Amino acid sequence: MQHLRRYLIFAAVALLTLSSAAHTQSASAGSGRQVYAYYFGWYSGDSWNDGRLTDRPAIPYSSADGGAIARHIEQAQSAGIDAFIMSWFGPKGGNLTSVVFNMLLDQAAARGFHAAASVDMFEGGYNASTGEVLDSLRYLIGDRVNHPGYLRYNGKPVIYFWNQGRFSLGDWANIRGQVDPNHNTIWVMEGTNTSYLRTFDGLYLFNIAWSGNPAGTASAWYSRTRSAGGTFYTPTVMPGWDESRIAGRTNPTSPQARAQGAFLRNSWYGAVSSGANTILIVSWNEFLEGSYIEPSQALGTQALDILRPLIAAWKGHAPSVPAPEVAAQSASGPAQQVLTANYATVKVRAGAGLNYEQIGEIHQGETYPVLGKTNGWYKISLNGRDGYVSGGFVTVRTQ
Repeated sequence: MQHLRRYLIFAAVALLTLSSAAHTQSASAGSGRQVYAYYFGWYSGDSWNDGRLTDRPAIPYSSADGGAIARHIEQAQSAGIDAFIMSWFGPKGGNLTSVVFNMLLDQAAARGFHAAASVDMFEGGYNASTGEVLDSLRYLIGDRVNHPGYLRYNGKPVIYFWNQGRFSLGDWANIRGQVDPNHNTIWVMEGTNTSYLRTFDGLYLFNIAWSGNPAGTASAWYSRTRSAGGTFYTPTVMPGWDESRIAGRTNPTSPQARAQGAFLRNSWYGAVSSGANTILIVSWNEFLEGSYIEPSQALGTQALDILRPLIAAWKGHAPSVPAPEVAAQSASGPAQQVLTANYATVKVRAGAGLNYEQIGEIHQGETYPVLGKTNGWYKISLNGRDGYVSGGFVTVRTQ
């Protein structure tokens, strides 16, 4: 997730100066099922004039508009969503995300909704050092998590993180030791490096548009999270993805067509099948990456209309999950070659050859769309990066 930052308004101060069900997360059924949506609060009115956008909100807005925040909350609630997880740069300089997050908490509390911060460490000017992260977390844990609108699970405030790999495992152990040594809050890291679960409590994947098997992906990562000592996992649900109009991205994920809602349904069924009690929808309003579910000019309320009965059935502990639909695997159409590993683990390399560095691995039971073939090596997308696996270790088929 390398979000377009030029929309940020840094002089936000000039513009505007859960207690949820407390149940442990487990594979067993319980009454603590919650649905969250990743939320971005850095838009100005001019943001919607960007020529790269293929769609826009049904009602364009500035993120610092309290009426727009209230509308978003009510729209989300209408579909059964319980909370927004908002990308947050901390309080530094009164930046826009800080102002909007405080407004979001107030609006949420007034409507029986909730919000949590996702501490964003990608932008160069914010949370760029361990000292800045400590400042952000001291403010968040010492103040904001006590707001009645702040999201709690099992009685504990939930804090998400983005790009925690900016700092080492030792840095994080030191940070947590200073701000939350007794783990009175739940820290949820992003990505696949489970070694960070020595300090963090849980894990989420921001982007699963690369997955040809959402059920396998969700279940595998729930298992890996728990095996690494994590206790909190939110499988990801997405309506689609297309970052092709954003220039300069390293290893972009191939577009994932919405297919009239088929990918949204399939990723929902996959998340539910994992057994997790919390689910994260990515995203409410990331329009440049094409992952939005917010009502829009081109799609109307399609995503919310699809999600509404699915969320209601899941929260009502429906006895079974409908069979997934056949969704388009890419923007090019439904015909797609996919591969699966023939062994428990198969190495994925940065290029088509053994001399390239290993960037990850795939596992039996997982399915990946084939993006190309070079000298007997198949190209796939793994966690947002292009990677290659040897044809001798996988099975390829057309679906």
